[in-house]
Amino acid sequence: MKQYKKSFELKNTAKDKLEGKYGVTIRLFLLNALIIAVVHLIINSIATNTVGSIYSMTGSSGSASAMSYFFDFLSLVADVILGVMNAGVTLYFLKIACGQPFGVRDLFYGYKTDSRKLLLLSGAMLLCQTICLSPFQYLARNYLTTREDKWIFYALAAMLVGMCVYIPVSLGIAMSFYLALDFPQSSAKEILAQGWNIMKGQRGRLFYLELSFLPLMFLCLLSFGIGFLWLMPYMQMTYTYFFLDLMNPKETA
Repeated sequence: MKQYKKSFELKNTAKDKLEGKYGVTIRLFLLNALIIAVVHLIINSIATNTVGSIYSMTGSSGSASAMSYFFDFLSLVADVILGVMNAGVTLYFLKIACGQPFGVRDLFYGYKTDSRKLLLLSGAMLLCQTICLSPFQYLARNYLTTREDKWIFYALAAMLVGMCVYIPVSLGIAMSFYLALDFPQSSAKEILAQGWNIMKGQRGRLFYLELSFLPLMFLCLLSFGIGFLWLMPYMQMTYTYFFLDLMNPKETA
């Protein structure tokens, strides 16, 4: 019979492993966040200037809206490409957990090896999020535009339905990047299927683990977000040990 570690055991192991390494892991997350922020800042800046110019030249809100949707699509494509860095973050923490040499260059691992497969995995994960949460975002935007109360109820209903779908699906594919690194010979489709299979009966355990970080997240908000610099490496390391435990649980009689 397989025996998996409790959430507190995974978190304690992660905390011990990160001792003396918070500085380097924080730098990795800051670099990741900086790259994402710069790319989106450039896209948003170009989008604002372009949409404004089109509207001023044509006076057509339809043309401006069409161009705005184009930049929204461009932003999604950028998110898929940038999402490949999550494979690098995953590799970085796996190396720490396994006692292997690690470095900032690991962040860009996905762009050098199996980039097509990792792009597909990043796209699949983003597609799941987009399909489930876009209706809420669209309806919430309608409320901000019209200020009609009915859109609040529609948006809340869409969010409820979307989260009911998104949470179990996202939990089912949460280990995709770990599996892609562990089974480099497998295709993206095989990785998603394998991840879905190994998470059967484990999604509740992962969901509980994620909920256990909520009190710390609240404290981080009270610190004006500064605490997240330490919380993010802690969470990532805990998820890494969750995966290692998932793949190699203790066998009991």
